[in-house]
This record gives sequence, C-alpha cells and structure tokens, in this order.
Amino acid sequence: MMSKKIYAGLLLVVAQWLSLSVAQAHPHIYIEGGVSLVFNSQGQVTSLRQSWLFDELFSTYALQGMTRDQSGQVARAELEKITSEWMTSLAEPESHFFTKITLAGKPLTLGAPNHAQTTWDPKTSQLVLSFEVPIDPPVKVDAKGLEVDIQDPSYFVAFDYKGGARAIKGIDAPAQCKFGYMPPRPLDPKTERLLWSIPPTQKELPENLREAVRQLSHQFTVKCP
Repeated sequence: MMSKKIYAGLLLVVAQWLSLSVAQAHPHIYIEGGVSLVFNSQGQVTSLRQSWLFDELFSTYALQGMTRDQSGQVARAELEKITSEWMTSLAEPESHFFTKITLAGKPLTLGAPNHAQTTWDPKTSQLVLSFEVPIDPPVKVDAKGLEVDIQDPSYFVAFDYKGGARAIKGIDAPAQCKFGYMPPRPLDPKTERLLWSIPPTQKELPENLREAVRQLSHQFTVKCP
C-alpha cells in the first residue's frame, strides 16, 4: 500500500495524465530500477542499494515550482528537500521501500536508509532517486541464498528492470557468489482489463486483484556456495 503522502502527490499526477488522455488507471508511475548488494571483507551482505529512474511525466510533476539556476538546473536544496520527503514516506510500514529481503526464506531486518539523494537529468527531464538500506545485522549468504523482492502491492507504481540479471550487482562480493533474476509473471488479459478499469481515485485494489498482482514481484537472488 502506498503511504498517504505519496498518494497525495500521485493523484495529482494521475489528474494530469487523464487530462492528457495518456493513461486511465493502474499503474500510474513507472520506475526503471537497479539494485546492488554490498558485501564487507568477511563476505557478509551489509546493505542493499537501489536506484529508481522515474518516468518523465512524474518527474515533471515532482519538479513543479522548484527553484532553478540560470542554466535551468534544479537547485540542490530543492532536490535535498524532495529526497527527505520521499524517504520519510517510503520508510513507513505500508510501503517500506517496496522491498523485502529474505535469507533462506526468513525475512531480514532492514535499518534506516542512508546515502539518499535525488538527481535530475535535464536532457531526459527525469529524476533519479538512489538510496541504501542497511541489513542489520549483516548476513552470510550460503547455497540456500538471499532473495530481494521488489514490488508495489497496490500496483500504483510499476517497476521495470531492463537489464534482467544484469540489473543486480554485487559490490565486493566473494568470487563464488552467483546472481540471478526472475521477472514477474505476465498478467492475463482479463486481469489487465480489470486493472485498467479501476478509477485513479481508488487507492485500494479489490481482494481478487491484490492476489493477482502479487505475481508482479521482481525477484533477485544471490547464492554463495
């Protein structure tokens, strides 16, 4: 479920989309992502880094009213403000960065995010949010493996990892570690039509659709036998 703060902003984006006849219903925001697992010198995973490239329409909305310099670049203070707001909202239990990490099937405890920043590329008019979430305590990965699942259960946000298995990287990972990626299973045409028929003001998905979109999780794995 998206947090109330994020929803307030997203609904305005939806209104803009509808006025442009670009989209009708779920999803409303598109993110191209990248993930990195950070290892320490003992071969333990210490944190997860993520990079989210927002679609142009949402980026344009998010930058409305922000101060820019003579070259058109967004002021650093403005980007720091939006970063702080987003990270506060994403840290709430309902969303929690749309991320779940398990080791041998057991959920891991994630610490408070750090190294968060938002950048803007004037050439593409897109925002990029990057951040790091510590794994507390660090964990050793064996043949049973560690899994990272990323998705928005409300399907208000759709993620895409165009690099597939290359979208996940291991920073200082032991040489024997193997990384993998399992993309979401495609929705059937009937479910897609139902999702597209939901009005943008409806925040909650019906139970049958909540069950259907659970298959849209992006699953990244690492095994270090």
